Amino acid sequence: MSTEDIIKRILALKPNLTEEAVRELIEQERAKAAGLLTEEAAAHLVSSNLGINGAGERIEAKLKIADLTAGLSDVSLTGRVIHIFPSRTFDRDNNRQGKVLRLIIGDKTGSVVVVFWDDKADHVEASKLKPGKIVRILHGYSRERRGNIEINIGNRGQLFMEPMDAVEEDYPKLESFFLTPADVHAEGFVNLEGVVMDSFPPSTFQRQDGSEGKVGRLVLEEGGARINLVLWDDNVDEYGSLEKGTKIQIISGNVRTSNMGNPEVHVGWDTAIKIVEKGVKPDEPVPFWTKIGSLNESMGSVNVAAIASQIGEEREFVRRDGSEGKVVSVLLEDDTGTVRLSLWDDDADKAAEIETGAMIVVENGYTRSGFGGGVELNVGRNGRVHIDPEDFEMEIPEFERKITEIIDLREGQRNVTIRGQLLDDPVQRDIDTSRGPASVTNFRIDDGTGEARVSLWREHAAVSYTHLTLPTN
Repeated sequence: MSTEDIIKRILALKPNLTEEAVRELIEQERAKAAGLLTEEAAAHLVSSNLGINGAGERIEAKLKIADLTAGLSDVSLTGRVIHIFPSRTFDRDNNRQGKVLRLIIGDKTGSVVVVFWDDKADHVEASKLKPGKIVRILHGYSRERRGNIEINIGNRGQLFMEPMDAVEEDYPKLESFFLTPADVHAEGFVNLEGVVMDSFPPSTFQRQDGSEGKVGRLVLEEGGARINLVLWDDNVDEYGSLEKGTKIQIISGNVRTSNMGNPEVHVGWDTAIKIVEKGVKPDEPVPFWTKIGSLNESMGSVNVAAIASQIGEEREFVRRDGSEGKVVSVLLEDDTGTVRLSLWDDDADKAAEIETGAMIVVENGYTRSGFGGGVELNVGRNGRVHIDPEDFEMEIPEFERKITEIIDLREGQRNVTIRGQLLDDPVQRDIDTSRGPASVTNFRIDDGTGEARVSLWREHAAVSYTHLTLPTN
């Protein structure tokens, strides 16, 4: 259809416009495209901006994104542009060059990737389309890719910008399409926004094909929670050293469950990272310190400051892959309770530096279910442990040891601290257990609220039997 025919269609459907006004709009589109658009292509853009197409067809798109399935041959829908990825060129089998451009649009029911090919990709680039605009997709087709539905725009498909019958309030604002770390629970693709609070040195590894890979991690915070962002290869070099206080958006990140059981977001080849602002703090920050009494299973990126009340012996073991490992358990205590900290491999060597009563700071640790139930605190490859730190960045809280009264003891309580008067001489005996022979020392104490029978096992049994004696009158 010629430019003249398109103008006639526009004037027929928009009688409030003059021919002069329409031609001026066409020239404005050509100017914005820096001469890359023909007059006819610019006329098509003006037509789409006015909510009609060049053939004068009525534009309808009632399909919702949540209703999309793979294999649809004629897909028409309306949504707000969330992100536009840069186009890329490629060589086809016939030695001809092709072009592809991807963008993401969303409505109240979800979001979807829309793929434009060849001259359709040129059309999107020339239109100067930006995130936040409402667009209408006509005559696309759907297919499944990596477990997700995407819409492809081929020769028959069309893109119309800001259709006049689209009601702004019917489409969520751009920021609402981005989750915070607190909202991320299930695996799958996600758009995420958060503030960089920490970064960890990258590490290299060998792939099965012999090539070398690189992986790095950032800690993002917002919405009262934190999450690890996992960067791979080139993204490590580009974003791995982002400064603390940098707000970023992750478009099409992939949520996976880490080895520790916590969700983390991975950046893939089709993921975009956008720097929004620098030198900011989260709108809903996470309290830096987490009290032991507030620890639950499957928590990530927790910071705990506590007193070491007991240091266990180093234990060596063999992993399923045949590698050897070692672990040391340290019982930590603050004014809200106690928790067992497991130090693995290289961190286990630090246990030799820990004395009873030392201040232990666990930075970016994680929790999981402990042996026999309860919560266990761990320092993984993303965490750090500090012993009696003198120049720690955050002020370390002060607290007093929590003593549980005997009257308040309940069956199933773990890692409690009690104090009382010895009521009888300790009795030690040797017994056989499922783990082999063991010594146990039994005695009773009274704290004024009640009596309790205490049993001390193995190495604790010998110490208590030697040092505990009844008071003399």
